[in-house]
Amino acid sequence: MKTKTILFVAIAAAAFASCSTQVKAIQSSPVIARNVQLDPIKADIKVNEDQKLVGEGSATYVFGIRVSDLENLHMVEGVNYSQDETWFLERGKRTARAIAAYNALQSCPECDVLVNPKYEITVHKSPLGLIYKIYTVRVSGYGATYENFRTERQLKLIGDRNKEYIVVEE
Repeated sequence: MKTKTILFVAIAAAAFASCSTQVKAIQSSPVIARNVQLDPIKADIKVNEDQKLVGEGSATYVFGIRVSDLENLHMVEGVNYSQDETWFLERGKRTARAIAAYNALQSCPECDVLVNPKYEITVHKSPLGLIYKIYTVRVSGYGATYENFRTERQLKLIGDRNKEYIVVEE
């Protein structure tokens, strides 16, 4: 009897202590599908040429898994580099560059963007690079801020020989 009671309590506890997941979603569709006319947002950029920003970042990968500096999750997102590696195991360069760019921008809190960045990348790796890779990146560039946000209505004209001409209304 005692065993049945304990078993019943355990089953009841498991039934009432289940995990739950909540997912919220919204209906989304591309802007083009809704026929919305968007005017591009323009801005002026003011570059501070007096001060060069410098930042460093590093990332260590063992068997393709990042193991260093895991508490440092500060990095710049959305930056496209001209020579991005697409191979899975080369993502360490992108991570180290993003950390270095973040650290450079930290020295200029009012700056929005790093202009003309120069990256110095050093890779230390095991033979054949299969066991570990340590990426160290140093970046330098100029800090800049965006100013004078505005929209300018554009008209697209299609002329002879299917050439597109964009005219800005003032």
